[in-house]
Amino acid sequence: MYIPSIALMLRGVELIIYDLDGVVIDSTKAICTAFNQAIEDVGERSRPEEEIRGMIGVALEEMFRRVLPEEKHDRIGCCFDRYLAIFSEVSPIHTRILDGVEETLRYFEAKGVKQTLATNKSSAEAERILGDLGIRHLFDLVLGLNDIDAPKPSPEMILLTLERMDVEPGKAVLVEDSPTGLAAGKASGVHTVAVTTGTHAEDVLIPWEPEYTLECIRGLMEVVATT
Repeated sequence: MYIPSIALMLRGVELIIYDLDGVVIDSTKAICTAFNQAIEDVGERSRPEEEIRGMIGVALEEMFRRVLPEEKHDRIGCCFDRYLAIFSEVSPIHTRILDGVEETLRYFEAKGVKQTLATNKSSAEAERILGDLGIRHLFDLVLGLNDIDAPKPSPEMILLTLERMDVEPGKAVLVEDSPTGLAAGKASGVHTVAVTTGTHAEDVLIPWEPEYTLECIRGLMEVVATT
């Protein structure tokens, strides 16, 4: 992790926008379990965890579109619903807060920085997960797939966050672990910080030119100036 000099830190930041999976939580096992059960229920073989991990960050509907043969694309809605049902059952067992997340959230809360969540999950699912983990109160706003017309990599969710929080793009930072999320950040004009705590390695994230790439979210306290 590169820690900048004080002169190079991100300054004037009023808002930090976090992705959920791979940034705030690790629910990889739950995602893989639910995804494979959903496609098996429509007669498809289960997929290796590595393949599913590589798609995390992409909207769920698109994930199914990529693995189902075209003649079964009319079953995507069924797979989507089945996935949500299974995920809600297994996620309490297989979901944890990533290292340094709660410490980082509390640090910026104490500094008066607004903090929100923008995820390609539904906002209801994200709210449930955050509530179960006891950290929902640390976010000023939670937006998800159901709140916009186009999921990330579209910038719509980020732009809606900026509008609702009344913050200019240049005063906001998006923290992401995937090319999908970084693309949304770049298109919306906010600062972007990548973390390698998700399913994508640094060499996958660097081409999207995040301003910083961190091995742990705690590093955010070192790159975002609060005074």
